[in-house]
Amino acid sequence: MKKVKGSIFAMLFTGALAISCDKSDDNTPVVPIEKGQERYVIAAVPVEFSDTADYLLTAESLDSGSISTSGNGIEQDGYRYYLTVKNKFYSMLYGQGGPGAVTTYALNTNGKLQKTHDFVTETVQVIAEANGDIMLCKVPRSGQTEAQWFQVSTAANEIVNRGAIDIVELANNGERAHFTGFTMMGNKLIAPYMSIRGIAGGDVWGTAHANNSWAAVYDYPSMKLEKVITDDRTSYLGGYYLNGLERDEKGDAYGFSSANVKGDQDQLLTTKPSAIVKIDRNTVDFDKNYFFDLEQVSGGYYIVGFKYAGNGNFIARLIQDKAATNDEIKFAAINVYAKSFKWVTGLPNNLKDSGFATKGDYAPMDGKTVYVGINAAEGAFVYKFDAAAATATKGLKVEGGRITAISKVSAE
Repeated sequence: MKKVKGSIFAMLFTGALAISCDKSDDNTPVVPIEKGQERYVIAAVPVEFSDTADYLLTAESLDSGSISTSGNGIEQDGYRYYLTVKNKFYSMLYGQGGPGAVTTYALNTNGKLQKTHDFVTETVQVIAEANGDIMLCKVPRSGQTEAQWFQVSTAANEIVNRGAIDIVELANNGERAHFTGFTMMGNKLIAPYMSIRGIAGGDVWGTAHANNSWAAVYDYPSMKLEKVITDDRTSYLGGYYLNGLERDEKGDAYGFSSANVKGDQDQLLTTKPSAIVKIDRNTVDFDKNYFFDLEQVSGGYYIVGFKYAGNGNFIARLIQDKAATNDEIKFAAINVYAKSFKWVTGLPNNLKDSGFATKGDYAPMDGKTVYVGINAAEGAFVYKFDAAAATATKGLKVEGGRITAISKVSAE
């Protein structure tokens, strides 16, 4: 792993419209609020536009009412991912290999999002909060063998450190490590990864190692590699642009594996079950005494994403058949401490994966609540999930749009 200090040269500040993601003003009515009051941020795609044109809308409540994309919100240019850290809302452009514009927003006392900073990074595949700052990582699928990481200060809104990781050396199996996410455990940055062949123009995502989980353990913020931890009871954790590892209040971390690795001919390569595993806070290693077989308790379903609510409770997305192309989604309430599993009731039938599951649901961390954007035939609604009761209740309606992400900020 190489490290380069004094990285201000790697970040370009600009106020130029060429990289600004504001294409239109927010025309929602001005409703003055006091400092500290909260508003929810809902990213939604207007139904008449392409899947890349999110609008950022604000709402006072997620439990009821309606908002519209028509004439409201701040339009985003290109496909974007979102992160809220220290009451700042970051909108990050996926630049298709080119520069990735990052725009920072704050909530003003007019109840609207206001752009505060613009800067540019590389297009990255890993975006994560890290002890109050942001860690980004550009992970090459083929060719280049070094993954570039960037530490962004949320106080300065600039890159303050950067480095490179040799992903072929890290994998140490003839393939390359492709990070799926970063999760902090104390002063350790845990970086789960999948092993991929990375053959340009050929078998990029294939692997000879479909039945293993790996995570690199780095000291933070030095990013010195301490060790690589492994497990052979399921497949890799998370997925492309999908962090599959969440830390709980005790300091342990729980990771999910879809165990759905497929080859060039769409054949299933994984023989292990979709499951949840645990990384112990004391050993910073996989807990060999903990294994939650989700395929067994769900009757053959596999997990494709989850959101932590607190107290060991998660809301999880699952799909039934690994061998099929059917993308119908079901939701389950899971408690990783009790290893309990319940299907969630109160949702529309025949839900399909909208493709936005990785962009962000919102959990207030009260031990049970998760807000999820559900785009169904009846329209787009925010549903309030109760992970303790395994129920979902219809809330805020988004008129004329499909919900892609939900977050919350407070007025400054």
